[in-house]
Amino acid sequence: MLEVNGESGGQMLRSSLGLSALLRKPVTIYNIRAKRPNPGLQAQHLTGLNTLKILSSAKVHGAVKGSMKVVFKPEQFSGGNLNVNIGTAGSVMLLVQAVMLPSMLKETKLRIFGGTDVPFAPSFNYSEKVLFPVLSKMNARFSASLVSRGFYPKGNGSISFKSLPAELPLNPIKLTKKKKVKFVWLFSHSASLPQEVARVQALAAKNTLKELGIEVVERISSKQQGTSIGSAIDLIAKAGPASIGANALGARGKPAEEVGKEAAEKLLKELNSNAAVDSHLVDQLIPFMALAKGKSEILCPELSEHTKNNIAVAEKFLGVKFNSVQENNAVKLWVEGAAFS
Repeated sequence: MLEVNGESGGQMLRSSLGLSALLRKPVTIYNIRAKRPNPGLQAQHLTGLNTLKILSSAKVHGAVKGSMKVVFKPEQFSGGNLNVNIGTAGSVMLLVQAVMLPSMLKETKLRIFGGTDVPFAPSFNYSEKVLFPVLSKMNARFSASLVSRGFYPKGNGSISFKSLPAELPLNPIKLTKKKKVKFVWLFSHSASLPQEVARVQALAAKNTLKELGIEVVERISSKQQGTSIGSAIDLIAKAGPASIGANALGARGKPAEEVGKEAAEKLLKELNSNAAVDSHLVDQLIPFMALAKGKSEILCPELSEHTKNNIAVAEKFLGVKFNSVQENNAVKLWVEGAAFS
């Protein structure tokens, strides 16, 4: 049985469980989140584990909150239609990450309740506009629709996620040339806050992005009475085969102008790099690159710990070898995929 040291964080857990369910390879994950202030399985990790348990008829040991070790023995992935409630502001998109890989085998529909715009997680808009379109070029077919937004700490947001069987083996992907930005999507939203919050966020972001001299397509939403309280802004630059994304979250005592400016400055930093993909997309592409048939190659920013951890998991499960080299103040990362089918 494969063994994975999960001390670095939830990403190791999600990647290991997803590949285990896809490949039907049992895995033991130990030291789960040992380096985190609140180690072990938390609500969103436990919900993802139990969701995969149902969808793959797996035998699981250690599926309790706070557990530092999990043994996961999957059977055939069956797909299906489930309602999944994280019960906190845990990220709905991180739960989706755990399910995406095996759901390439069978049609899967999930209605997920939790946080849609929360710290340390990809937002709904980012996943929809950046991640899913890139994966579609590899013949993975994922989609999602927003039902309601959920912010930290209440959560209470909801999305619908759908995966159709992929055309396997996946196509390799090559993202090595920086493309000119065509326009920027701006999604500014708030719930249970004054209407001007979302507008002020958007205006501050637009003013900061003036130096680009390109069109900004605005989508501003303000829900006065919601089940969650908060605000966020997503900026997504449409730039060739891979869009570039950045976001910022509102917080108590944080001016709306600051939220908009923060998101815009993050986007400008991404666009001013020599990379062809943003810093958030890299680690999410790793398992798909490893599964594809042929050589996948991307030009990315410096490799984050998340990316390095995902590489280690993919190499362990699939026997592939990722290579990297510094190139023009960026990192060229490539792998000859395992041609899984």
